[in-house]
Amino acid sequence: MITTGQPSVNPRIVKEATALHTAGFDVTVLFCFFIDWAADKDKELLQEVSWKYQLVGGSPASKSGLYFFTRLRNKTAVLLNRYLGNRFLLAERTQARAYDELLKAAKKIKASWYIGHNLGALPVAVKASRYNNAKAGFDFEDYHRGELLSSATIDLKRLTYLENKYLPSLNYFSGSSTMITKAVQKDHPGFKGQVITLMNCFPLAQQHPFKEKAEGDKTLQLFWFSQTIGINRGLEQLVDAMQLLNDPSVHLTLAGRYDEAMMQYIQKHAGDVMGNIHFAGILSPDELPLFASKFDVGMALELMAPENRNLCLTNKIFIYLLAGNAMILSATAMQRAFNEEYKVGEIVQLNEVNALIEKIIMYKNREKLEAQRRYNYVLAKKEMNWEQENQKISTLLIQSFGES
Repeated sequence: MITTGQPSVNPRIVKEATALHTAGFDVTVLFCFFIDWAADKDKELLQEVSWKYQLVGGSPASKSGLYFFTRLRNKTAVLLNRYLGNRFLLAERTQARAYDELLKAAKKIKASWYIGHNLGALPVAVKASRYNNAKAGFDFEDYHRGELLSSATIDLKRLTYLENKYLPSLNYFSGSSTMITKAVQKDHPGFKGQVITLMNCFPLAQQHPFKEKAEGDKTLQLFWFSQTIGINRGLEQLVDAMQLLNDPSVHLTLAGRYDEAMMQYIQKHAGDVMGNIHFAGILSPDELPLFASKFDVGMALELMAPENRNLCLTNKIFIYLLAGNAMILSATAMQRAFNEEYKVGEIVQLNEVNALIEKIIMYKNREKLEAQRRYNYVLAKKEMNWEQENQKISTLLIQSFGES
């Protein structure tokens, strides 16, 4: 399994590697240093995993000479890519800082399957599978062609080029939502491999006992998390709603790295409720389910642009389910469809602040709140969990041996 990022910021590859190892596969994860703050989280996480792993391309703390060389090569490729286009492996080396090192490492490991977990890893998975006469897969956690706001960019041309060049050689691809899967299929109508949707559910081992709200507790606790607390994530509308509601019993907790622009926005707009907005800092994926279970309502306030945000189902939803949180979801196409099928919470148009206030007030009804919380907890326990979801990928790979 191959990624150009780090395990601690990609719970999806960690879950998949663990599931396949449990199913009997000998799993190795090749990964690259991407961001400094995740390095300590990686150390903690990798002490607990059962599969093998390898840091490729160096880091500031390990093989720093190689790391800075690959950074220089990547910056050179980015510059040349703008003038010379996607030829001469410029697209591959622009998309992945350690492209050459990842490919060399992958080729050295004799495997039956090579699975890429972001677009920079797609060429590596395909080329390593060809080299070792094996099979290749790829996971679309995001709809890459829809991640950019502008459609006329060098980046989009490069993404499209890489997909068109390598995706036809895959034996399967997965998408993290049905709408992402369908969008990729539409882009590649001639694809002959298998296609599955693999939602971002979490293991039941991370589900803690359901916590009833204390009888005398009259507060309503809202929760939102991401790697970064920043603007253009739906939080502006939530802060405005908190300020207009001006209810001292309603609290909002935000988890993630502080973004200065968002902090300035909160300080400017929160007004009298600034004391009711709390910051929890960065939490690891393993910490999130227990921490989230302290709250009443999980906020899934995705924007409708770029297109990927409209089509995705983020980790938030599945953490909230596991934790037994009620939910308020913005009316993106995928969240709306998901809620119509599973009834996990309340849908709201994100630009309608008064409607958002109404949904918050509605959950102050203890009976309705607790019914939704328990329903979501049971839904995760019985259906929306990784033990159920990972069977799709495990079965697909196991069946491939019978077809060989």
